[in-house]
Amino acid sequence: MSALNTVRLCFSKTGRAKYISHLDLTRTMTRVIRRAGIPLWYTEGFNRHPYITFAAPLSLGYEGLRESMDLRLEEELPMEELVERMNAAAPEGILFLSAAPAVMKAGELTAARYRIAFFREGGGCERGLLERFLQQEALPVEKRTKKGGVKTVDLRPHLAEPVLDGEETAAVLEVTLPCSSALTLNPSLLLTALQAFSGDDTLRCAVVRTCLLGPDGREFC
Repeated sequence: MSALNTVRLCFSKTGRAKYISHLDLTRTMTRVIRRAGIPLWYTEGFNRHPYITFAAPLSLGYEGLRESMDLRLEEELPMEELVERMNAAAPEGILFLSAAPAVMKAGELTAARYRIAFFREGGGCERGLLERFLQQEALPVEKRTKKGGVKTVDLRPHLAEPVLDGEETAAVLEVTLPCSSALTLNPSLLLTALQAFSGDDTLRCAVVRTCLLGPDGREFC
């Protein structure tokens, strides 16, 4: 199999599609590929399955503007045609933006950029609250481990390039968080820490992952 036959698709997942779980997304993409007539490569052996991989699963309820999915094709296909055929078969909320031979390996994924809007049930969240929260020297929060345990993590050193946006009653934070095999921090941890800081468990957040990042802060491609 030629390396050129492994294609990296960039797509967005917005609107109602944000409620498609990662497992269902894999099934959805398989159906899209089948309807689009894409010559997808299947693994060998008794239990053959299509070669579809995602750089980083997106949490249920989060929107993604530049998500990454790899396909392995049995034959070469013009990249523009691949995108057009996929979009013609895609459900509402999933839009394919580009296709190109994969450059970076999955292990080179290091971080993700997010836009997080904080709000209360039935109302807004003061920007000043978020400003005071981000001024803390430490932002401890409990995080579940892969083995099912719990450990305390300080979010402070892992918040890269935080930018506050929005009006006084609409607190929006743009921030880069680790997203790698070594460490991944979900934006929900920021909400948990903010709830603890404010003593307000009615706080909620809407999360958009704007892009995935590789080495030196370059967009994962």
